[in-house]
Amino acid sequence: MAQTSNLREFQEAILSKLKDAASQVGGESFSRLGVTVGDKRFLINLQDVKEVLPVPPLQLVPFTKPWFLGVANVRGNLYSISDLAQFMGMQPTPRSVNNRILLLSTESTTQVALMVDSLIGLRSIQTMQVKPVEDDADFFSMNIYMDTEGNDWLELDVEALVQNKGFVQPTY
Repeated sequence: MAQTSNLREFQEAILSKLKDAASQVGGESFSRLGVTVGDKRFLINLQDVKEVLPVPPLQLVPFTKPWFLGVANVRGNLYSISDLAQFMGMQPTPRSVNNRILLLSTESTTQVALMVDSLIGLRSIQTMQVKPVEDDADFFSMNIYMDTEGNDWLELDVEALVQNKGFVQPTY
């Protein structure tokens, strides 16, 4: 029971920080949401994430690609849910209580959500070193950062992802 309470408090603290960051007007935010996708660590701009939730019940959609998990009703709004790892060519995300969906908030799309392995928390890119992006490093990454512990972080280009033809059309 204590773990459930701690997890809930952690999620509420993250959501509060997300809302604070989203309300900042003008200044560039150096905070990114850290998540794990497959065996990789990703950073996502807080402006691209509307909300983070546990995985809700999903309604499967026939004749769609395996990475398209289905649709979910989130407070009366239908969201298309995709397994980000599987879409990027990694193994499907193993289902666990740590899985989360990120409700995206981009200029070009709404009601799209990504399932990730787990939420790590907020990370500041000011404390990280930028590494050069290799040509073959796809994963819709804008930048690669290395933290003080030597871990690589890929900054996800959410806008490029949601405009990708393969992502937009999950049917066969």
